[in-house]
Amino acid sequence: MTTEIQELSESRKKLASAYRAVYAIGVLCTFFGIVVFIAVILSDEHRNAEDLVLGIGFLFFGILYTFLGFFVQRKSKIALGIAVGLMSLNVLNGIYNLIQTGKPFGLLIPLVFFSQTLEGFKAIQLLKSKT
Repeated sequence: MTTEIQELSESRKKLASAYRAVYAIGVLCTFFGIVVFIAVILSDEHRNAEDLVLGIGFLFFGILYTFLGFFVQRKSKIALGIAVGLMSLNVLNGIYNLIQTGKPFGLLIPLVFFSQTLEGFKAIQLLKSKT
């Protein structure tokens, strides 16, 4: 009985770290989108459509990740799969940037978030089977 309770507790912790990572990406993307829009509005130079597209992209993905985090918190494997898929694309982009520039910073941050979410699949499966 005690080991089963410990397994459930450990799975809840893993699920919590998975949805917190998804929420963190959502909040960061939304924040960066707002910063880009403020920078475009406050810039003295002509407003560039590329900057607006960047801000819209950040906002879109921020809202998407926040939405996915909501459903991951409610034990949705589909939402977690979509979030992990998007994060894996980000990791691949980080690998490409590492090859181009030789700087690992663009790869480290996506890997941290990616590693936090992978264990969520097992946690969701265990929590759904036990509860």
